[in-house]
Amino acid sequence: MRVPRLTPRRALLGTLLCSLSVAACGPAPEAPAPDSAPSGTQQQQPVVYGTDNRTDVYAHADATLRARAQQSTVALMNTSDYTVNATTGVVTFNASTLQSAYNLCSTERFLSDLTPAFCSGTLIDDDLVLTAGHCVTSASSCTSTRLVFNFYRTSATGMQTVTSADIFSCTSIVARQQATVNGRNLDFAILKLDRAATPRFTPAPIRAGNNALAAGTNVTVIGSGSGIPFKIDSGGSVRDARATTLDYFVASTDTFGGNSGSGVYENSGYTVAGILVRGETDYVANGSCNIVNKCTETGCRGEDITYVRPAIDAYCGVATSTRLCAGYPPPPTPVTFTFTATNTNSAQQNTTNRNVTLAAGQTLNFGTCSVAGASGTGDTYLRLYNGTTQVASNDDSCGTLSFASFKATTAGTYQIRAGCYSSGSCSGTVAYTIQ
Repeated sequence: MRVPRLTPRRALLGTLLCSLSVAACGPAPEAPAPDSAPSGTQQQQPVVYGTDNRTDVYAHADATLRARAQQSTVALMNTSDYTVNATTGVVTFNASTLQSAYNLCSTERFLSDLTPAFCSGTLIDDDLVLTAGHCVTSASSCTSTRLVFNFYRTSATGMQTVTSADIFSCTSIVARQQATVNGRNLDFAILKLDRAATPRFTPAPIRAGNNALAAGTNVTVIGSGSGIPFKIDSGGSVRDARATTLDYFVASTDTFGGNSGSGVYENSGYTVAGILVRGETDYVANGSCNIVNKCTETGCRGEDITYVRPAIDAYCGVATSTRLCAGYPPPPTPVTFTFTATNTNSAQQNTTNRNVTLAAGQTLNFGTCSVAGASGTGDTYLRLYNGTTQVASNDDSCGTLSFASFKATTAGTYQIRAGCYSSGSCSGTVAYTIQ
């Protein structure tokens, strides 16, 4: 397993977390393209299984999948990755070619494609994009992220024109998770755009229900692998459905760094079934240059794809949408309390506390992020206790802010304790809901 690239403090935290929970430390998230990665984004790149099925949008035979790429897919970029002509509004991209970015041998595919994208996403409502949680980790990374439509080839030598009208800003992270929660390894984010993308673009439909995908189910990935213009890979299939946990499934998709957050579709029905999040190592050395790492169709470990339903459940627990939340109860009104703290030894002393009564089966969502009304300054740390027993905690669910979810198995009075990482100082508003 390739070790994720982290800031020094995050690297130490990751080591501590891995020592506590093996389930949380599988292969690292998909990597952004090399010159486009936001600071602190974790890196890991996947692989080709059997035949390389990546196809440019213009060349794919399936009209519905072409439409999903053209109408529903976005590339996540930084503002430094493109320039907008002040007169015409036409966008040019500031990035290396794929060959240059990865030192690829001349035998490889898509060598002249530019690599401005660091992740991918899917439009799922008028102003909502679904992506991976590790792609956008905090309010500040949301602010710096741009979501770009129309990033695809129209021919072997031509690109669809991208204008300023095709570029959207991220205004907030409405729902996000990148952790093992109640035994489920989850990695998703739903981002709110600065304006509606419809009717110009069309949201992709979400797979109904919460059933496991059967092993052997054919799936398609659409996104910016290695940061290049959208590719469609409709040759993957499910290897392991993880039906007992329904957190992610494993499939043989030909996906690359930059495919993180890509929508993964069922080939029958063309609904979004999951979000591409993790995978095998991608490029390997071949003399003085690199080539795509290839596995047999049944070889290597496969690519991890977060099921879409946990993301929708999280969103509909805090917000409403006619398109996404039919059948969900209205989200509860959050309760809030404020705190200012210092020297809390990671929320183990000098904390601000709030008691919450839960019935068996109720879920408590609490955070300085991800819940309406939540906010924080500095590096917050939250813990939840049942008497003297800690039952949940979180440090960095949203960058340096915190969010946790806990489902009570027994009724009782629980206590939220709000503090700061290590001996630092912080402040914020803790918001919580009970469902």
